[in-house]
Amino acid sequence: MMTPDDLSELLSRWPYDEEAELQVRRVRGRDGLSRLQVRIDLGLMQLELAGRPDGRRPYGFASLLDYHRHQAEEHRRRHGWYEGYELDPAACAALRQESLQYYHRRVALMTLNEYEAAIADADHNLEILDLLRAFATDEDDWQVSEQYRAFITCHRVQCLVMQRLAREDVKGALLEVDQGLRQLRAVFAEQGQLEMLEDSAELAELEDLRQKAEARYHVSHRQRLHILLDAALRREDPDTAATLRAQLRELETE
Repeated sequence: MMTPDDLSELLSRWPYDEEAELQVRRVRGRDGLSRLQVRIDLGLMQLELAGRPDGRRPYGFASLLDYHRHQAEEHRRRHGWYEGYELDPAACAALRQESLQYYHRRVALMTLNEYEAAIADADHNLEILDLLRAFATDEDDWQVSEQYRAFITCHRVQCLVMQRLAREDVKGALLEVDQGLRQLRAVFAEQGQLEMLEDSAELAELEDLRQKAEARYHVSHRQRLHILLDAALRREDPDTAATLRAQLRELETE
C-alpha cells in the first residue's frame, strides 16, 4: 500500500517523455493559487509563480536580490556611497542558487508561451549579475556567473520577439531582433570576447529566429533593410544608417 507521501501514482498519471524538450503544466493548489510543474526523469519540480520559485521570503524580502539591493541602499544612506558594501562568497553562492531557480522557471514559462513573466525572470537574473559585479569581494564570484549574461540576454530577446509575432507585429519583431543583436554584441565586447560572437550559440539562435520570421511573413531582404534604416534614423545612429544605405545601393545595382 502506498503512503500519502508516495508520488508513484501522481507520476504514473504524467509519464516522463524522453523525446519531449520540456514537459510543463500549470496546476492549481488547494489554496487556489496556480503553480508550475516540470516533469523530469526522476520526478517533478513545482515552482511558485509569484516571488521566488521556491516560495521562500529570505530575510522577509521577496528575493535575495531584493534583500541585498535594500542592504546596499541602506549602506549608501548611512555612509553616503556604496563603497564598502560587499557580498562575501557565501552571499554570492546564495544569489547564484536563486538565479538557478529563476532560470528553471523562465524556461518553463517560455515553454508555455508566457513571455511577459519569462522576461521578468530574465531581468531578475540580469540584475543579479549586475549586483555581483558591483559588490562581490572575490572577482571569481561574479565572473563565474557573468558567463551566462549572453545566454540570459538571448532568452530575453527571444521572448520579446515572440510577443511581437503573437500580435502579428512583424516589423516590431524584426526590430527586437536587431536590437537584441546589438545588445549581444555589446555583451561580448564588454567581456573582451568579441571575436567569439560570430561562432556563439546565442547569435545563431537570434539569426535563426529572424530568418524564420522573414520566411513566415515573406519579408524580403530589401524590406528588412528599409525597416532597420528607418529605426537607425529614429535613434540618430548615423553610422548604422550609412551602412544600411550602402547595402540598399548594392541591391539596386544587382
